[in-house]
Amino acid sequence: MTPPDPTSDAPPREGAAPVPGPGEAAPAPGPGGLPAPGDRPGLSLLIAAGGSGGHVFPGLALARTIVRHEPEATVRFAGTTRGLETRVVPEAGFALDLLPILPLSRRLSKETLLAPFAAVNGTFAARRLLREHHFDVVCGMGGYVTLPVAVAARMEGVPVVLHEQNAVPGIANRLAARVASRIAVGVEAAAAAFPPERTVVVGNPVRPELARLDRAALHDEAVAAFGLDPDRRTLFVFGGSQGARHLNQAVIAATAHWPDPAGVQVLHACGRRDEADVRAAWAEADPDGRDLLVKVVPFVDRMDLAYAAADLAMTRAGAITMAELTAAAVPAVMVPLPHATADHQAANARAVAAAGGAVVIDDAALDGPAVAAAVAPLLADPERLAAMAEAMRSQAHPDAAEELAALVVEASGRRTREDFLADVAAAAAPVDREATGWFESAGAPAGGPTVQRRVDRRTKRMEAYPPIDRNARRSAQDQGEAGAPVDAKDADPATGGAPPGVQEPRPPAAGDASSNGRPASRPNAGGGPPTDQDAGP
Repeated sequence: MTPPDPTSDAPPREGAAPVPGPGEAAPAPGPGGLPAPGDRPGLSLLIAAGGSGGHVFPGLALARTIVRHEPEATVRFAGTTRGLETRVVPEAGFALDLLPILPLSRRLSKETLLAPFAAVNGTFAARRLLREHHFDVVCGMGGYVTLPVAVAARMEGVPVVLHEQNAVPGIANRLAARVASRIAVGVEAAAAAFPPERTVVVGNPVRPELARLDRAALHDEAVAAFGLDPDRRTLFVFGGSQGARHLNQAVIAATAHWPDPAGVQVLHACGRRDEADVRAAWAEADPDGRDLLVKVVPFVDRMDLAYAAADLAMTRAGAITMAELTAAAVPAVMVPLPHATADHQAANARAVAAAGGAVVIDDAALDGPAVAAAVAPLLADPERLAAMAEAMRSQAHPDAAEELAALVVEASGRRTREDFLADVAAAAAPVDREATGWFESAGAPAGGPTVQRRVDRRTKRMEAYPPIDRNARRSAQDQGEAGAPVDAKDADPATGGAPPGVQEPRPPAAGDASSNGRPASRPNAGGGPPTDQDAGP
């Protein structure tokens, strides 16, 4: 269904609230203005999430949870033209409004000077968006998109819920907290930065199949999927959707320093950006000559299988990486990104290291010998790995998405938090991978919604949206059951994939694997959406 064009002369749809024209004041919420929440067909939520996967993917997890448990809900996203949200949000089946906001860089540049003016323009654009769609509640996921949207929501009388993923809160959430009714934090250490009476620790939402991952149950399938040796101990190295160049270099440089290479194997997710260089470097390091088994994958579609295969992970310390590792109970060697804003990755890593789940290495000290010295003793000590796994699990918040959704629903005034969570508990069901595959949708472009863009000449606001018609879903399902092809517009709005009962192409189960640096085929060369991990150099 194509959103209405404010420049069109066509009359508004029946029952729609009027959109104020230029110079007109927005209708006041409540009696005499917008319909009361109870008189609307379903919850209307705007999620402000842009920039990195650390902001966008928790927002998508929240959106999917809301839609799953509030079937009549309408969820839209607000972002910018320069973040990964322009791709992954429409692919997930949610509408995306792009606001004219610029990031505030610490470096003096033209963009830095223009950022405050862009924030003002973004606030006015966000007010127009709020007036047009009459949202019940706004949820800001942090990042530079959140503050203008939160300010606009306060001006329009719309309640605001914030979610902070990191142990050290970003400046946008620190400022937006002044207008927020509730503040949810992913790490307990962040709670001290916000008013205690409005702050609650919920954790960081992760993909449904990772929230309570049983690694032991998936281990055999995972080892086979990546072509690993079941008798070796596995180090899983990854640095984010784009990889981490320094981690890539260090693990390759460790080739000559393993004390027992015949008992070790490396599953190396290097990132598409550096794949050619990494394969060449591995070939030069000659792990075969040292009897070290290496599997290189540029991108991992099935992170549940990667975590199930791993005995130990070596990675950066982004918020969503930490949430996934704790949820999956994967012991880790953490190398925080040295130039992360406010050094938040170091704080994230310290939180799990203090619990005993991780070992932290300073990026400046990372080289081949340091990797072998830190990793080899851990891989040789199954009892310590088991203890680290339990420590990781103790830091997990498997219900983070549901807890955050409950706060959002309660802030809207529709239901209490306790009532929502009671319904969630009553509806608990095993995770269905086919129904939660939005993060893999880019691997099957024929089955997901297409992305269109238009420019609203009156507001000068670009809007991106997938042409989804919820009413067409049932008819598309009927066609699929009869063997008819599925058009992109009939994709399931909750998953970004084909409607239930309709088969669609899927990406390879375990990515593009090769052995010891030798090239392999690229069946998914078009790429998929980034994983939840934060990228780093």
